Amino acid sequence: MTQELLHKYFKGNATVEEEKRILNWVDESEENRKTLQKERMLFDIALFTNTKADNKREKAAMGTRILPMLRWSARIAAVIVVAVSCGFLFKEYHYGKEAHLQTVAVPAGQRAQITLADGTKVWLNAQSTLSYSHDFGRNERDVELDGEAYFEVAKNKEIPFNVNTETNQVRVVGTHFNVCAYRGSNEFTTTLLEGIVDIYANGGERPLTRLGVNEVFISRDGKFRKERFTDFDYLRWKDGLYCFDDTPFNLLLGKLEKYYKVKIIVNNPKVLNYRCTGKFKDQDGVEHVLKVIQKDHPFTYSMSAEKDSIFIK
Repeated sequence: MTQELLHKYFKGNATVEEEKRILNWVDESEENRKTLQKERMLFDIALFTNTKADNKREKAAMGTRILPMLRWSARIAAVIVVAVSCGFLFKEYHYGKEAHLQTVAVPAGQRAQITLADGTKVWLNAQSTLSYSHDFGRNERDVELDGEAYFEVAKNKEIPFNVNTETNQVRVVGTHFNVCAYRGSNEFTTTLLEGIVDIYANGGERPLTRLGVNEVFISRDGKFRKERFTDFDYLRWKDGLYCFDDTPFNLLLGKLEKYYKVKIIVNNPKVLNYRCTGKFKDQDGVEHVLKVIQKDHPFTYSMSAEKDSIFIK
């Protein structure tokens, strides 16, 4: 199998016959499967690198200050390699009935930014997973999200863009918005910054509501509301900053559990009445956040030997 044909396949430009040829080749042996995964990893690393270079050139040409793009440190690069090599897996494939999914998974304490085949840009927060068909953009633009993501959707009036989560679906044509929907949390939030989005319940034929610019839809435990969005610092997680403004301590702890994949057990319920304000770098870690909060609020904490649980007193 030639590298040129594989790269054509990764870009979503392969013909139906070429796709069949590649998938049959993958099924022939484990060695072929590993070869494809290796080529996929190298292809995506090159794609991320080129995207970063293009962003730098674009900034220099504009000569104006724009929101900073993600800075890919060696640590982040290692995460991407893991996400690509472990996330893009072939499942049993039945041609014409079910296309295999490609998945990008972001570990605790990290972020990632990808560009989909249609030109849509997606930022993924910690502990988030995005899945989409290998032929995304050809006949449909559907993605599955578990976690939090910010989307800058490329306009295409012929093919709507759908974000499917555990409880709801967001449907758009071309717009900028944020979705937070971690599986098992019973919470779903969509924040719109540009354009229009429709919110559906999963399986629903009519939208629950339509969001306008700077509006947010919040659903928690089956109850939902729509309101104006004013806290733009909240979206700075894209730049590696977690911002909290007079946030109840219990909500902040819930965020830390998601972002850093740690269980937080509170032994003193009184501390849950605290309200916290601050800005933290995601790479500083959960202990740094707690130590900063300790300067304003009295409590102590300890961590398990496995570093997967924190006990607050």
